[in-house]
Amino acid sequence: MKKLKLSNKELDVMIVLWNSEQALASSDISQIDSSLNINTVRVTMKNLLKKSYIEVADIAQRGTVLTRIYRPAVSYEEYLCSQIQRMNFNSLGLISTLIKQEKDIDNLNELEKIINEHIHNINNPTKDIPI
Repeated sequence: MKKLKLSNKELDVMIVLWNSEQALASSDISQIDSSLNINTVRVTMKNLLKKSYIEVADIAQRGTVLTRIYRPAVSYEEYLCSQIQRMNFNSLGLISTLIKQEKDIDNLNELEKIINEHIHNINNPTKDIPI
């Protein structure tokens, strides 16, 4: 996983995108979070696009103009994992604490399934067979 580094403004914009169920234009972001100036959002979106943290989802009509709408190319969970890795510590303590706080049996069963699949994949790596 690549190490994701976001400035404070980039993180502010990404949080708006992560919390939205639909792709957003720069103007949508500044309307959702009024603390973000539209010009700052535009520059930030350009930087995020260059870093491949967001992607153009579509072209949409906003008022009388066509504009690009964006969606995250990196999930919030991927970003959090990257931040934990940047701290350079063993994540076992964090993961076990999160699991101990989980109260939903379905979530715990899904976690167990994911862990078992991962163990299986580690023990049985796929090998390219030469033809």
